[in-house]
Amino acid sequence: MLDEEFRADRSGYAEISATDGSVTVVSDTAIVSPYLIGDHQTAAFAIPLCDRLRRGAVDVRSDVADDPALTSVEKAAYAGLRVGAAIALPLFEGVALRAFIFLHYRHPRSFKDADVEILQETSDRLSTAIDASRAKAALRISEAQLAAAFESVPAGIAMLDTQGRIVVANSEYRRFLPGGIMPSRDPANRGRWQAWNDEGGVLALYDYPGARALRGERTVPGQEMLFRVDQDRHVWTRVATVPIHDEQGRVTGQASVISDIDALKRASEALRENEARAQLLIDGVALATWETASDGLVETDSPNWRAYTGQSFDEWKGQGWLSAIHPDDRTAISEKWRETVRKRRSIDAEYRLRKANGTYRWMNVRAVPLRDEAGHVVKWLGMNIDIDERKRLERALEGSERRTRVVLEGIPQLLWRADCSTEWTWASPQWLTFTGQSEADSRGFGWLRILHPEDRAAALSAWTEAAAVGCFEGEHRLRRQDGAYRWFAMRAKPIRDAAGHIVEWLGTANDIDDLRQAQARQGVMVAELQHRTRNLIAVVQALSEKTLDGASSLADFKTRFADRLSALARVQGLLSHACAGRKVTFDALLQSELCALGANDGDTLDARIILRGPSGIPLRSGAVQALALALHELATNAVKHGALTVASGRLAIAWSVTRQDGQRGILTVEWIESGLAPPRAAGKDTRVGYGRELIERALPFQLKARTSYTFTDDGLRCTISVPVVADRHESEEDR
Repeated sequence: MLDEEFRADRSGYAEISATDGSVTVVSDTAIVSPYLIGDHQTAAFAIPLCDRLRRGAVDVRSDVADDPALTSVEKAAYAGLRVGAAIALPLFEGVALRAFIFLHYRHPRSFKDADVEILQETSDRLSTAIDASRAKAALRISEAQLAAAFESVPAGIAMLDTQGRIVVANSEYRRFLPGGIMPSRDPANRGRWQAWNDEGGVLALYDYPGARALRGERTVPGQEMLFRVDQDRHVWTRVATVPIHDEQGRVTGQASVISDIDALKRASEALRENEARAQLLIDGVALATWETASDGLVETDSPNWRAYTGQSFDEWKGQGWLSAIHPDDRTAISEKWRETVRKRRSIDAEYRLRKANGTYRWMNVRAVPLRDEAGHVVKWLGMNIDIDERKRLERALEGSERRTRVVLEGIPQLLWRADCSTEWTWASPQWLTFTGQSEADSRGFGWLRILHPEDRAAALSAWTEAAAVGCFEGEHRLRRQDGAYRWFAMRAKPIRDAAGHIVEWLGTANDIDDLRQAQARQGVMVAELQHRTRNLIAVVQALSEKTLDGASSLADFKTRFADRLSALARVQGLLSHACAGRKVTFDALLQSELCALGANDGDTLDARIILRGPSGIPLRSGAVQALALALHELATNAVKHGALTVASGRLAIAWSVTRQDGQRGILTVEWIESGLAPPRAAGKDTRVGYGRELIERALPFQLKARTSYTFTDDGLRCTISVPVVADRHESEEDR
């Protein structure tokens, strides 16, 4: 197009290697030889030409033979090519020269300043386009190369003629136009497209973007249209079109872009932000380009900036553009822009820009300096890219992650995550606090080290099979950071993708140690209750028989039997505490009997009674009942017949525990009554009642006790030695 516009005898396109600086002529339109296509690493004109082009300006040589800036070698080279005048347009990628376009003339000729300005503007615009799209390859001239560039764009791009037929398009565009013609002129496929106007009515065919472009109207940033892919699937697209005019202003075709916005559109509907999302999608493709003078002040108009912000040129020029920046961002971007201009470097920044309707959207601004041949900055070229959607999603994601983190860290359970291969990837702060592990130590299968050695094999086996069964469940002991183990119920469920494949596991560990202990105590209590119920019935039966045998009358039987049942009831009350996990101690048992007989009111002990022995000696549950009945018989006898019947009487009760070679302790109780007159004590040794029979016969048989029961001159001396619990914990055989 340039050779036709400027009537050149030869035009071409050359690329410059980024590695060795060699020049490769890719295209040469000369109709006569010599042709320049090929590598020119050592060509006489290549190296000095590239050096001049790197300064950023168009290289214009009106008469190469008489040009004082050219060396004799260059002049000879141009003469060999039969070139009398030459123009070269630099193409930059960033700040690096990557290619140039050249025009050759056989004869010297002069160039108007306007022509040079057009060429310079063309060079600048092409360089800016290359930099903005970050293309990996330079612009290709041929149709095949242009199509390859089209294919790299993540949207459908095409050029259509005045009949609405595709002239050139990438495969993404052809996916939406299988008939090769725009929908409004394709009866076979127009039914696959639907669109609606601002009022919600069906969009007429003549208002489709393609039809509007052929009438000379622009549809930018685009019309949202629903495209039917197949019978069951539709996708949302945005179709943007602009007309192409010839020199007389007649429409000769259109440029069209179809963007697949289905994911964004459906996400916006799911989040109930239809209007905001739609506006975001419409504005998302809009770009504002601008330029400033070398001092960073705006002197040149930018219609797309002003259309976006609603500023007039007077409001925009100089530093007026800052008034369109959000107040919270204005100072920072102003300082950064001044620093950029001062250091003459590129800028890449973000700020919020006010739209014409007063709303703000996040923009990414980029600008680079353009330099003259001497390396001085002559102007700045910049562009704004709408990144508001990305910012919103980032904030939403941050908020979601923050809320999730608060929830996960606030629940009492220990939480963890694992990948699809069942290796742990994360452990919650609760896990780390309880176990003392670091998160790094828990990852993979490091968490197994916290399990009790006896539980690890079962846990690993269940975890290995979790993917097959679809869940993981188990009760295992976890080591607390102080070394103690507690029971936990560990459970995990898989998180699956849309195809049903496991992508992650989310698991919990719930402390059930107290529950298991309660269940264990409940089991013991039930078993103990059954055992004691049977024994109690037998004891009551034996008490009734023995009391009946020794009773002198029914009234005497009633009194004695009631006393003994009361003693039995008291010991059952004490045993109920033992079932709740608290041991019955000897001193508590003794105090209970003395209180029941009035010898101890709980606060004051009868002055005639002396108690001596340690407190808190635990008794075996199986020994409490028999020992309590023995104490009851001794105490009853002392109150009714013994030392507590006279003021001079004395009752001394002493007890102690001795150990036998590390075995369980032996509790020895000495019951000594004194102060009775000899007539009251005489002859007592010939009487054998229920109490004495219980002490001398039942206790040795039931408790493996050693006993003695002897009347003295002034009273009674009874000794009972019975095995007791070795410590506070009772085993099964102790019951």
